[in-house]
Amino acid sequence: MPAHRNTEQEWLERIALGDQEAFRLVFQQHYKALCYYAGTIVDDWQEAEDLIQEVFSRLWDKRPVFPNAAALRSWLYVSVRNACLNHLKLKERQQSRDRDYAYLAGDALPDTGAFDPRLAETEIIASLYREIDELPTQCRRIFKMSYLEGKKNEEIAGELSISYNTVRTQKLRALKLIRAALLKRDLLPVFYAWLAFTRHFH
Repeated sequence: MPAHRNTEQEWLERIALGDQEAFRLVFQQHYKALCYYAGTIVDDWQEAEDLIQEVFSRLWDKRPVFPNAAALRSWLYVSVRNACLNHLKLKERQQSRDRDYAYLAGDALPDTGAFDPRLAETEIIASLYREIDELPTQCRRIFKMSYLEGKKNEEIAGELSISYNTVRTQKLRALKLIRAALLKRDLLPVFYAWLAFTRHFH
């Protein structure tokens, strides 16, 4: 055991100096266990592997000095846990936005084969922002905080000192009003196609 600890300590010292071979050995030693740990959080092996790669990439970029191997293990597991939780938050936020977009677009999915986003973008964005500016004051403020600033419902509720349900209600109201306005102008199908295009390439 002492020899093993000495070996790990030697690896840490070499990593701090930029030794790639020592980094590879540490990676191999902890990779499988960390993947299993991350997999229990995100419930997706491929996503878990990607997150582990990101954590080790950060380790190599920063190359912090650890006093011992236990400190390194603690850093790795805390970093992986935080990366997994952040990943789940971002995933949930994207799914929430997709559900809102689906509500805004309705059930019809237009044929986007001949869709040219360069021609549609100016008209769509101009119309969308025009409709946002026409929303009732609180409705407009909440919509902008959510969709333009990327804030979560809980954050908006806290900043405006209103309930979570009020935020959800006002967001749905905004989507309903914008959807109705774009539908009247025959822009809703094109708007949905533009959203689909931008989500695909971003």
